[in-house]
Amino acid sequence: MGCMLLGQPLQLLHPLFWKFVVDDVLLSDRPPLIDHVGGSRVALLGGVLGAMFLAHSLGAVVSALRQYVLGVVAQRVGRDLRGSLYEHMQRHSLRFFHDRRSGDLVSRATGDVETVQRLAANGVDELIGNAVQLVLVWGVIFFLSWQVALALVVPMAAVGVLIYRFNRRIRPIYRAARDRLGDVSAKVQENLLGMLVIKAFTRERQEQAKVDAENARYYAKSVEGLAAHARFGPTMQVVGFTSNLIMLGVGAIFVMRGQFTVGGLVALRGYWWYLFAPVWSLARVNDMVQRSLAAADRVFEVMDEPVEIADAPDAADLAQADGRIAFESVTFSYGPAQPPVLRDIRFELAPGETLGVAGPSGAGKSTLLGLLLRFYDPQAGTIRLDGHALGRVRQASLRRQMAIVTQEPFLFNTTVGENIRFGRLEATDRELIDAARLANAHEFIEQMPDGYDTVVGERGVKLSGGQKQRICIARAFLANPRILLLDEATASVEPESEAIIQAALDRLMRGRTSVVVSHRLSMIRGADQIIVIAGGRIAERGRHDGLMARDGWYARMYRLQVGEETL
Repeated sequence: MGCMLLGQPLQLLHPLFWKFVVDDVLLSDRPPLIDHVGGSRVALLGGVLGAMFLAHSLGAVVSALRQYVLGVVAQRVGRDLRGSLYEHMQRHSLRFFHDRRSGDLVSRATGDVETVQRLAANGVDELIGNAVQLVLVWGVIFFLSWQVALALVVPMAAVGVLIYRFNRRIRPIYRAARDRLGDVSAKVQENLLGMLVIKAFTRERQEQAKVDAENARYYAKSVEGLAAHARFGPTMQVVGFTSNLIMLGVGAIFVMRGQFTVGGLVALRGYWWYLFAPVWSLARVNDMVQRSLAAADRVFEVMDEPVEIADAPDAADLAQADGRIAFESVTFSYGPAQPPVLRDIRFELAPGETLGVAGPSGAGKSTLLGLLLRFYDPQAGTIRLDGHALGRVRQASLRRQMAIVTQEPFLFNTTVGENIRFGRLEATDRELIDAARLANAHEFIEQMPDGYDTVVGERGVKLSGGQKQRICIARAFLANPRILLLDEATASVEPESEAIIQAALDRLMRGRTSVVVSHRLSMIRGADQIIVIAGGRIAERGRHDGLMARDGWYARMYRLQVGEETL
């Protein structure tokens, strides 16, 4: 602001210098300054030109400094906004991500934030700078000829009306265009992640058509915005040129009447550009502002979304859990309009015990683990850890007591070692290698090109399913949790890896409270407790021998899996 207030007047001095040159150097019989300080017209002209050069040079330096400072500010705005948006997204529950497409969220965190950043870099500066320039120029014109200044009120008012009407028309178009761009990003990202399936089923042409359709919708909205802008631009130019004619005509009339000087008319002609340039620039910046506001709407739509799962103000930290888990009449639904996934779930697990969870697909088994990790809160009932209701424990403290190994192992696009160290960042290299040995992963890691420094590719694409799972188990070993959660941990691995992984899991479960969800009942037959969930309720409960004696769902499925019964 300081640079602007210093630089703007310096840049507006030139037409006044022109007036002085015409009226007091060229057309005056005896320039007044020569009478006071002596010299000649040429010397006086040289002095004026020197003053113009100094004013212009100082203005250029101040302008460059202003642009640099604004550039730094804009980068900080982008950095902080992008960081805050990501931080807020991380605080949301899993339900938030289930209801949204990751590609659209990425578009908001990158493209939309960049559009807002562009406004901070250029729009705000031009908006304020041009407004200051408009006021200063109007003041100078009023000083030179108040009649001309009043005559310009009508075209300037017309400009204000045009900008207002353009804003009302263009902002919804720009918002819709940003949404369509988010759709394109989401579809492209989804297809890139699913490229193996697309190629395997030769659906390239069909998926290309879907991407083209999303692209066409974005294109149509973008063209609609261009059409609105194309109608707005020429109208602004006509109004601006009309103000030029008014200024020139009124000024010339007063010159012919002897009520105005030729130098004053020359200065007015120079100030017309300084007057209309900010008007045109304001119209152009206004377009940028509308684009940025549309992008900001999408950014703050996420930022303003309330966090569903939040720590209570008086939530406590758990230093070290014993591992006693209790579900007390827990009922949970994924949405108000959806039927409960789990109904009146009750069980208690003592420290060091293992709970096996079985049941048909879609019965709510994995949801049980999500509730235990407090990814969701139940609508009714209470879940306790060591007697503490989960809602009264800080989430970070709660999850530090647990580690989960899922059916679909997830690895980051970094080295094997860094993926394992994700379980405990401060672990030493020796602890990392020991964890890999316990997970039966050290041998194959050592055979990789760069050992523990081998980059695994996006989602671990360079590794087999069994190798990825063993790295995930090593991550859990390194975390050294009190409570272990296994969600179909061997369901998607190759047969030759299953026995190796099962041995590693047995080692990992030893001495820990464990909840094991599995369709393969051989994994849970040795559990201290087994529950069968069907229809959202606990349909069967007991140990393996007792459940086999009951001859219910568990017994039939077990005999089917070991080949003693057929469909």
